[in-house]
Amino acid sequence: MGIRVDLPECGRWFAAERFAFNLPPPLDPPDPGRPLATRALSTDNVAVRASEADPEHMSLSRLLAVAGHVVALRRQRFMGSHGLTPHGLAVLAYLEQGYALTQRELARRCGVAPSTLNHTVEHLARSGWIVRCRDDSDRRLVRLALTESGHRHLRQVQDAADRQIEPLLDHLAPADEAAVRRFLLDTVTRLQEDDAGPDDPRF
Repeated sequence: MGIRVDLPECGRWFAAERFAFNLPPPLDPPDPGRPLATRALSTDNVAVRASEADPEHMSLSRLLAVAGHVVALRRQRFMGSHGLTPHGLAVLAYLEQGYALTQRELARRCGVAPSTLNHTVEHLARSGWIVRCRDDSDRRLVRLALTESGHRHLRQVQDAADRQIEPLLDHLAPADEAAVRRFLLDTVTRLQEDDAGPDDPRF
C-alpha cells in the first residue's frame, strides 16, 4: 500500500495531526525483546496510520480541529510579523472590550500563569499599545488599559489578517457559505455555553 504524501502550504497535515492529537508514530511499536536491527517495519501499518492523518479520512470533529489549527497557525504567523504573539493578541482583544484588568485577571482569562505574561505586557507597553494605571479604589493594584494606538493597531492587524483568510472562502457558493456560517456559529455557541469562563473576544 502506498502512502499519500500531500502536505499543502501551511497545513502540513500529517505532521500537524500527529502533533495536535498525539497520534502514535507511523511505525509498529518496538518489541523490547528483539534486537533493534531485526525489528521489522510494517508498510501496511505505516499506510494505515498515514491515512488516519489524511484530511479525507478524518472524522468531522477531528477535521474541524485540524482546520482551526491550520488557520490559527497562518493567522499567528501574520500577527507575529506585526509584533503580536498569540498572548499579546489575546491581551489586546480582552482590553478592547473596555476592561481595565490586572495582569492576574488577564492571565486567568488567557489560561496561563501571571508570570507568563510578563514579557508580553512589557512589549505591549513599550510599543505604546497598553498603559499601566493605579486602581482608583485600591492603589496597590495596577491595571492595564488599551491605548488609542493599541486599538488602532489591533483593528488594522485583525482586518488585514481577515483579508488574508478571505481568499480561502472565495470558492464557496452562497448556499454553502450560509451552511458553514450556521454550523460555525452553532459550534461557537455550544462551546461558550460549556465554558464557565468569560466570553472569548474576537481574535
